[in-house]
Amino acid sequence: MFRTLIAALAATLALVMPAAAGSNVGAPPTFLSQADCFASTPDHESWLESIRGHAQDKPIPTALLQSLVPARAFAYARSAFDCRIVSYSSDGHVVLAYVIRPRMIGTSGKLPLLVYNRGGNGGYGKLDPLQVFMKLLPLAKSGFMVVASQYRDADEFGGSDVGDVMRLIDLSLEMPEVDAQRIFLLGQSRGAMMSYLVARQRDDITAMATIGGVSDLVAGLAWRPEMERVYRARIPGYGEDQQAALVARSAFHWVEQLPADMPVLLLHGEADDRVSVNDPIAMAARLQQLQRPHKLVVYPGDDHGLQGNWRSARDEILEWFRRAGDQGNAPR
Repeated sequence: MFRTLIAALAATLALVMPAAAGSNVGAPPTFLSQADCFASTPDHESWLESIRGHAQDKPIPTALLQSLVPARAFAYARSAFDCRIVSYSSDGHVVLAYVIRPRMIGTSGKLPLLVYNRGGNGGYGKLDPLQVFMKLLPLAKSGFMVVASQYRDADEFGGSDVGDVMRLIDLSLEMPEVDAQRIFLLGQSRGAMMSYLVARQRDDITAMATIGGVSDLVAGLAWRPEMERVYRARIPGYGEDQQAALVARSAFHWVEQLPADMPVLLLHGEADDRVSVNDPIAMAARLQQLQRPHKLVVYPGDDHGLQGNWRSARDEILEWFRRAGDQGNAPR
């Protein structure tokens, strides 16, 4: 567990640099509520304690966290980012989300929107302070408005909860700092499924990327049968027609319904024990068959979270989005 933590948190040290200046721009009034991400942990010590409290297997020694996330990194995060925990209404549900932006906005005054879709289901996999620090803040540091939904508590694993992401995107587009011409989806694990489902319903997505993502729940269930427990508990109507329920959530079976000009980046660990590496390989072959813009990167020996190659994977994603954004804004 500690080796995984070290690999993951090492990337956060790139956050340590002089603080940027800028005004604090809050979320628009269409959010039901908003609070500073660090309101409950105003200092480094209280933030470290909150990380220890979120440990799912065993406590993380404070000394280890202090060495990996020094006080100066925490101070930089607090000063350089406007990080908000917001709530919003989606189909009668109150949903929580993160909205993060760098305080220093470029001369254009507009930031591309990066929508991060998390993995897991229900309470499992929900974003916590550690994930915010190691995943979302570095993305915002690269010049993006980053938003990430926690999904409704009673999520349907790619059912009506997809509307939670759709609603968050629409609310984000009301923020004056957001460039509506550059919208990107980044889905990790189950979040890849959510990203595909969102992209199928919209015509304004510039590009998307997946990390350890699932695109074929039918084949995935045969490879990892224990997932049926999640499907039975989460997916409405699963017991009546399992095949239809899984196909409806599997982009592999309806690739042609995705926007034809939306570039798709697929990143996967060869040793992933949660989503078979054959999933993105098959998806890439289908995209190739339809002559859709895409790229597949398989990291030898790496795991579901790409812990061994997280920094290079992040760079790959950011370059993919920048290139797609530049092409999207080029004169036609």
